[in-house]
Amino acid sequence: MNDLNEEKQGILLESGTNELEIIEFQLRKQMPDGKEKIAHYGINVAKVREIIKVPETTEYPNSHPSVVGIFNLRDRLIPLVDLGHWLKVPTPEDPEVKRVIVTEFNRMFNGFLVDSVSRIYRISWENVESPSQFLESRETDCVVAVVRMENRLIMILDFEKIISDINPEQSMERYDVSLDKKIVQDEQMVSRRQSKTIMVVDDSAFIRKLIETTLRTAGYNVIVCQDGGEAFDMLMEFEQTAKSESQPIREMVSLLVSDVEMPRMDGMHLLKRLRERDDYKTLPILMFSSIMSDENRRKALELGANDTITKPEIGKLVELVDQYVFS
Repeated sequence: MNDLNEEKQGILLESGTNELEIIEFQLRKQMPDGKEKIAHYGINVAKVREIIKVPETTEYPNSHPSVVGIFNLRDRLIPLVDLGHWLKVPTPEDPEVKRVIVTEFNRMFNGFLVDSVSRIYRISWENVESPSQFLESRETDCVVAVVRMENRLIMILDFEKIISDINPEQSMERYDVSLDKKIVQDEQMVSRRQSKTIMVVDDSAFIRKLIETTLRTAGYNVIVCQDGGEAFDMLMEFEQTAKSESQPIREMVSLLVSDVEMPRMDGMHLLKRLRERDDYKTLPILMFSSIMSDENRRKALELGANDTITKPEIGKLVELVDQYVFS
């Protein structure tokens, strides 16, 4: 399971099938009575570069308490994050049996220390449930989805949120559109935006709020959905309303901003299904994802996306939305 590039390539080439591959890994929670309770977690294969034994690390001054240190991997310095520490799950300290999941997303490399890694599963997004079906979704949640297996639940973690907490300098939270000199923000432009509605689809409450705040601050009306299934159902209702009132869809929603990885229906499959419908053939659609590789961008454009943005480049969002809404 060292180099996953070849395995990842296959699933990326089939984007739009509403399937994903996840790597299941475990943390062994140490209970007060001395027993262990195994917690099962997952991460999309598309975010994983490789899985390695625990490397030698060097302490980094003034780093986050969950950062063990930094290590060198193929001439690249990578921070090592103790995932159990960040999740407040006390785990065994034996480094010999632990593993490190090396990730690449948001144009950054990170290592996550876990207790064990079991296997890769290929599943349909339809079988991946929103955590709000188990508990009320909050902006502080770090679980974006849940997979039901025969005898356990696998929690898919919001790794973007974890990294933004550990490394705030790299977080999209730092961006303030009201201070962005590149964005036209005079009274006339803000008034034009106020007549338009943008739909934002993302399974991370943390990311959803950041995108919504950015667009609302610029003047846009915003509708938010937590996965592709919810967005598709709402857009079908818009389609019926538009037909009954004899008005174009763009009077109800002017543009769609969608993540790729989402429970129930992923962004690529949502894009594919919308482009199959006459009412949505020309709706501007932007894909905004942390796994927007060159290959994923090519596939998104082939499926009918107007453009793509790689997280954390939220500074490009309003400019692109303006371009496609008012062109």
